Amino acid sequence: AKVKTANALPWLSAIMKGPSPPLLLIVSAGALLAASQSSHIDVHAFSPSRHTTCNKVDDSRTTNSCLVLRTSSTGTNTGGGENNGGNNTNENGKSSKDVRAGSLMAATIETGKVPYGEQSRKYRRTVFRHGDWVEHRGSSSRVLANLQSMLFSGVVRQLRPQVLLISSVAAIVLAWNLALLPALQSEYPEAMHDMQILNNPIMLPPVPFTLSSPALGLLLVFRTNASYARWMEARNAWARIIAHSRNLVRMGSVFSEDEQAVQSLGRAVWLYCRTVMNELSSPEEDELPYQEQVEKVYGDSVVGQRIVAAPDRTMAAWKQLSTELHGLPVPDPKALIETDKSIIILGECTATCEKTYSSPVPLVYTRHTARFLSMWALLLPAALYSAFSDLGQAWAVLPASSVLAFILFGVDELAMQLEELFSILPMQ
Repeated sequence: AKVKTANALPWLSAIMKGPSPPLLLIVSAGALLAASQSSHIDVHAFSPSRHTTCNKVDDSRTTNSCLVLRTSSTGTNTGGGENNGGNNTNENGKSSKDVRAGSLMAATIETGKVPYGEQSRKYRRTVFRHGDWVEHRGSSSRVLANLQSMLFSGVVRQLRPQVLLISSVAAIVLAWNLALLPALQSEYPEAMHDMQILNNPIMLPPVPFTLSSPALGLLLVFRTNASYARWMEARNAWARIIAHSRNLVRMGSVFSEDEQAVQSLGRAVWLYCRTVMNELSSPEEDELPYQEQVEKVYGDSVVGQRIVAAPDRTMAAWKQLSTELHGLPVPDPKALIETDKSIIILGECTATCEKTYSSPVPLVYTRHTARFLSMWALLLPAALYSAFSDLGQAWAVLPASSVLAFILFGVDELAMQLEELFSILPMQ
């Protein structure tokens, strides 16, 4: 915007005379906010990465390797690479075909924008392989890469309302203390003298914030740890489901020589796992694929139709699995007794998953933490003004409040994202 200095507000001139002119910083922050709110963005700075599950074999031969894509919302090449038949190619000659289907990068290429919020959760089912671990450990520029891709982060985009609110409060504090209050005192000195409430700057002592910050930190840490513990518990339960499902098929194929019966047992094992996954997934995302896959595996068989139509699909699939196992022709029926223990463990692991899915972190804890954090962050600019004004750096209240809000609300957002974990757990 073109603004004449003579017509600028008095507080703007006062700020610019400080030892560290903040105009460039404020304009940069506004530009970053505007870029983060853009629906169609250039993804040349988006590092793909370990989060898109690359299949790097070694340094010399790579399949489905990660790459830095340079694309725009129109799908054209905007980077330094060449456009080969509509395929984006970066300076290393890697094509967009190398991106794993279903990844966040693939969705970015397809839609021309980075999904975030609920739309991005299905793209965050990260599975690491050897090449991903090598990249994860060996990146010498991870700090710069993470900062470069920060505006494309789903967590950062989720924090826009909170950070914008705290930044607005900080801007109001600065506007009142540096512009409105001096102007009113000079124009209406007698009236302002009589109105003692309005004749003071907005500022608070920093001591209460110093004393309360450890309590806030503990609440945020405990909440994050509780969410991560839920993640690990569910991940371990799903790993046990996989292990005992394999064990059932293995022991069935060892005990019985009837290949058709063993294949029927294998289908029942798959049906049980797939039904549990359907129960823990979003109906909008998984219901139709579930029915199609069951129909593909069982065809016109009454078994698949009965499971899909059952009021409790998991119990129906569990019963079908037990029926298939005990109907397996074996020389010694006692051999199936040990195998049946795997079916019992499958039920226990499913109960663990159902418990985690249906029981959030106690809402009274979540709400108290959110209220504490919100009150603390909303009052923080007034305390920061008290501290920074003593240093002659009152302008720093705005960036300091924004950064602190981003950090603290970011920790709370991480706990919120991990609390319901099955939508980002790679069960597929």
